[in-house]
Amino acid sequence: MNENRIKLRFLVDREDWHGSSAETLWTEVLWGGTMKVFRLMNSPFYARGVSYLDIVRALPAPDGSGLDYAGIVEKSGHSTIWLLVPFEPPAGFKNYWLSLERLGCTYEWSSEDTVDGKRKLYSVDVPAKTDIDAVLSIVEDGQDNDLWIVQIGDLAHKRRGGAELQ
Repeated sequence: MNENRIKLRFLVDREDWHGSSAETLWTEVLWGGTMKVFRLMNSPFYARGVSYLDIVRALPAPDGSGLDYAGIVEKSGHSTIWLLVPFEPPAGFKNYWLSLERLGCTYEWSSEDTVDGKRKLYSVDVPAKTDIDAVLSIVEDGQDNDLWIVQIGDLAHKRRGGAELQ
């Protein structure tokens, strides 16, 4: 890893489905002075309200374990959508994913143990210039067809109709 990159801790709700109290994300150091400023270099799996390439600030962790997220400095315009998929993706998954990929979406994934068994959690990065209405239509349709469970981690895009994802 680049020496200008460090992990930044994001405290998350342990009561959420994942049961974690924190997530660490790779960041690029932009300013290491009194106010420490970083650019996020990967997509979050649990931390809400932040996305790939957002610029954030951090403070020393009270427990001495490094740096904790302390707020947004500047949004990148990217959004983050989470897809929880059976470990062996169902038929049709590939076609839905290819539709998202054609719109410019990329992902990182992790293996998750859930009450329903092992699942893959896809953290989908939606670039700033991507048509969010088209992306949300695909993910909503995939959820309606039982391909995945969808959650919005961070919606930086503006929807044309202003409607909220259910």
